Amino acid sequence: MPIYAVPKDNGTTYRMVTNHSAGPFSLNSMIDKAHVFPSPLDNMTHVGDRLIRFREAKPDSHLTMWKADVAEAYRLLPVHPHWQLKQVVTLNGVRHVDRRNTFGRRASGAIWIAFMALVTWIAQNVRLVENLIGAYVDDSFGFNEIDDVAFYCPYSKFLPRSQALLLELWDELGIPHKERKQVFGSPLTIIGFDVDPNNMSITLPDAAKKELLNEIETWIMKPKKGSNNEGKFKIARWQPFTESTQRCLGRKIHQHVWINNAIRYDLNHLRNLPGTHIMSNTSWDLSKADITIYVDACLEGMGFWYANQSVGYYSPVPASTPSCHIFYFEALCALSALIHATSHNPSASRIVIFSDSTNTVDMFSSLCADQTFNHLLLMASDIVLKNDVDLRVLHITGRDNVIADAISRLQISSVLDLIPNFYLQYFQPPRFPLGAVHN
Repeated sequence: MPIYAVPKDNGTTYRMVTNHSAGPFSLNSMIDKAHVFPSPLDNMTHVGDRLIRFREAKPDSHLTMWKADVAEAYRLLPVHPHWQLKQVVTLNGVRHVDRRNTFGRRASGAIWIAFMALVTWIAQNVRLVENLIGAYVDDSFGFNEIDDVAFYCPYSKFLPRSQALLLELWDELGIPHKERKQVFGSPLTIIGFDVDPNNMSITLPDAAKKELLNEIETWIMKPKKGSNNEGKFKIARWQPFTESTQRCLGRKIHQHVWINNAIRYDLNHLRNLPGTHIMSNTSWDLSKADITIYVDACLEGMGFWYANQSVGYYSPVPASTPSCHIFYFEALCALSALIHATSHNPSASRIVIFSDSTNTVDMFSSLCADQTFNHLLLMASDIVLKNDVDLRVLHITGRDNVIADAISRLQISSVLDLIPNFYLQYFQPPRFPLGAVHN
């Protein structure tokens, strides 16, 4: 069983790992993947959700985040004696049996996560540790009001109450920890992100942000090669995060990717986005919306109108537009309505757009689109981020969307039957080529 020492904590210390995949009869080959169940980890979604719910109850509270770290983690747990016989390490000709859970084994993560899940359950449901959000491998994290503290005797200092109670439980269970790893503050880095519970933001730390921007700059500024203005870059460990990049990568992990104009456009767009993602309450009732808009499109035109207003907006669709492009103009109409709403109502923070196009609703709800629609989604994302808008695009049946439908067809008499003082204005949709950026 080969063993290695790999750096951790930015190279200040080392972690021992074992290569259970080495050789034709590796230890990992003896573990059936079907018997190792997926082990979901708590993440930033859970952090944001808990903070939002707390803010609903106590909007004016001043909070501090905290993080508790288990020392040695995986290595705390023993493995079955039959498996211990397989974990033999040879040092200077002497055989040693490793009786503990190891880094590098197929089932090690699942074993540790199952254990920590039980400990977390005890903390939350038996010891009633409040505001303990969850755990990510060897880190548990949560928050407290800044003046809600308790004295933790082993460290002879005050800690956030929930953190102190969790450490006391760990002590009772024999789970080791080191003082320097038990931290709290606002903001605080959790799972690689800086979390500020007071301005409700989650962002990359400055060093990580700089590294990411440098990598993006490298991609964008690759030297020109050939008539197609392409550069060559090797992707190994990056997770693809843009539509154009995903199309080029496919589902392969290691391959060479030719950087074309579409990828450059996406990465340049990403580089210029605001660095902070604001956590907002997405559970608000539709009656609390600042603006509600109904949109529709047909092969004759696009139309939208604001609920409870007597004005509608219309823009013609180019003549002889193929029927297969109707989905594009339905999405373009929704984007145009968003642009109009944010430019004419800059203080609006909650916007609802109703569309009878399930394609449009799915695209804006999933934030996922193919290359034909992706530029629309990028522009909408820009608007939402820059204007700090909580946007919902929801489905409405065509039968209930009669006014927007009539506007798109310029059937104004039908609208006047429903809104006697109705009048029409024209709008100019954003201009870019159908299909957006080409390769």
